[in-house]
Amino acid sequence: MSPAPKPERREAICEAVFELLGEVGYDRMSMDAVAARARASKATIYRGWPNKPDLVMDAFEHRFGGSYEPQDTGTLRGDLMALLTAACEVANSPDGDVMTGLLTAATRNPELAETFRRCVYEAKRSAYDTIVRRAVDRGELPAGATSDLLQEVLHALVLNRTMWHEGPLDEAFATRVVDRVLLPVLHQPA
Repeated sequence: MSPAPKPERREAICEAVFELLGEVGYDRMSMDAVAARARASKATIYRGWPNKPDLVMDAFEHRFGGSYEPQDTGTLRGDLMALLTAACEVANSPDGDVMTGLLTAATRNPELAETFRRCVYEAKRSAYDTIVRRAVDRGELPAGATSDLLQEVLHALVLNRTMWHEGPLDEAFATRVVDRVLLPVLHQPA
């Protein structure tokens, strides 16, 4: 792959991607439209990103910064509340609308699905591992506890509520999910 565009060009291109995803969605967004919106040449776009899923992934990495360091509140419950509150804030934002649209498109596009999984799910895995490791170190969870089910359940609950508009993603939702679902899930034997 050719060298990436200069940082200021990359930023303009990534912002154009998010604007277009919000306006027209993944299926109707084109590489040419991104070039026009970012005031970049088509050659710049195609040199930096050979396909649309790669461009979208890079825009996500630019926007969300790759990995996520979870807040250390001193308790497992506090850490989970902070994590879920941050997830709800993103889901409630225009970026959350873009993510929902991309998830829908990913059901029809395996390359996009893989890109989205890497960027949104795998890149954040270390945050869940960190929360569980801290809880084990503090004696709140038994040795050998893992974050596998925690991450899957948290993502599923936020996505379900977002997709079906089952109610607000607010503090009451976060409290109910942490106390009734996530803490019990983590206390199950591995």
